[in-house]
Amino acid sequence: MNGADVVVPPERVIHWMLVVARLGGMMIAAPIFGHQGVPMRVRVAVTVAIAFGLAGLVPIGAAATIVDVPGLVGPIALELGVGLMVGLAMELVLSGAIMGGELAGIQMGLGIAQVVDPRTQLQVTPVALWVQFVALQVFLAVDGHHLLVQALLRSFELAPPGTLGLSGREVGGLLQAVGGLFEVAVRIAAPVLGGLLITDAALGLLARAVPQLNVFFMGFAVKIVAGFFLLSAGLPYTVRFIGERLTGVDRLLGGLLGGLH
Repeated sequence: MNGADVVVPPERVIHWMLVVARLGGMMIAAPIFGHQGVPMRVRVAVTVAIAFGLAGLVPIGAAATIVDVPGLVGPIALELGVGLMVGLAMELVLSGAIMGGELAGIQMGLGIAQVVDPRTQLQVTPVALWVQFVALQVFLAVDGHHLLVQALLRSFELAPPGTLGLSGREVGGLLQAVGGLFEVAVRIAAPVLGGLLITDAALGLLARAVPQLNVFFMGFAVKIVAGFFLLSAGLPYTVRFIGERLTGVDRLLGGLLGGLH
């Protein structure tokens, strides 16, 4: 054997593959990390590079007990699921903000003005796209990307690769986060929806008082102006609320990861 040859133990390779699976799950689902605008090969390269750095810091766990390919499928699927759970916890907050913007935009009469969201490649209203940009800025301002990395590192401490076992606690917590998506959407859209409801009522009274006035066509412009005014007036509340929900995800992840075994 040549003295320059390097022999890597099989358990090290399996250990690295499990780390890549958990990290890759987070990179797929998390905001910023999983942005569709980033080429896939770049995301794969970043995942592999970070996994090389983490592999030496993470305990090997049960990787040495995996001796064949069929025995590797289940652990990789579980590692991928945990990574997705970590990423989705943050992504659901941003998705709720986008849904709230979509509700507000449709109520303002901008439902037909669809644009392509560069992050998800889906068609959304301009209001939803604007709310998403605000939410992403808040995500970076509260160091959401750091919270995700810290949660992932904590998951490796609580459950080394190959030792995972998901229970109803994690599933229930994730379902709670999914339910929180709709709460975020309603609370962000509520000022616009409430204000436009009052605007519709006022336009109806105006139509009764002045029948000659074409309220139907005038209502389009009035609702758009009123909607943007309400969005601007409620921006401080929106920023504060999104920031609180994003930082609260850290506690949610702490509870979810605490159940890993």
